[in-house]
Amino acid sequence: MNDLMWIDIIAYVLQFMLIAIAVVVVLQKNNSTIVLLVVAFSLVVSGLYVINHAPDVAIAEVAIGAAIIPLIYVISISRQREFIVLDRAMDDFIISNNDFTGIGYVLLKRFTDYYHLELNICNDPGLCSWEAGPDKVICEKTNVDLIVSRDEEKGVYQLKGKESSLLMTKLAQMAEDYDDIEVHTFTERGFGE
Repeated sequence: MNDLMWIDIIAYVLQFMLIAIAVVVVLQKNNSTIVLLVVAFSLVVSGLYVINHAPDVAIAEVAIGAAIIPLIYVISISRQREFIVLDRAMDDFIISNNDFTGIGYVLLKRFTDYYHLELNICNDPGLCSWEAGPDKVICEKTNVDLIVSRDEEKGVYQLKGKESSLLMTKLAQMAEDYDDIEVHTFTERGFGE
């Protein structure tokens, strides 16, 4: 075999590797593994740039895709260690018999354990009173990830959080098992479903 044929074979192998890595990234749940896969993806792409006679682009890809972007991911992941919940319902949904045994606590604990987060439940009277403002405003101005309230008309508990949070999608999936729990998200324009 001549050299050009080997280069073509290597290029095809690298392209299949890109597809495989992309699929694994989408299916992976462990954040650390995802960061390592992003680095591998970037290194494979830089190899393809070299094969296609673009060494300058390959160097930029290695510098940015395999060094800077993963560093940003690692910093972001390390900062997201706790999930802060504001309990505006202040009944036995989370705290039952002076202990964290309510059905809401069980759901939230299962959710935070899934993402390896520390569950931090707050029921600050200043934030829990309706004079503190609407839920959306509290989420925007504080570090609260989720607000728990009770809709007396419907007889359901509402878990409200920012739409931009990827965690809210998983929480909505977990809450589907409960008839008396609804998950809502705040959009930039208002309140969405």
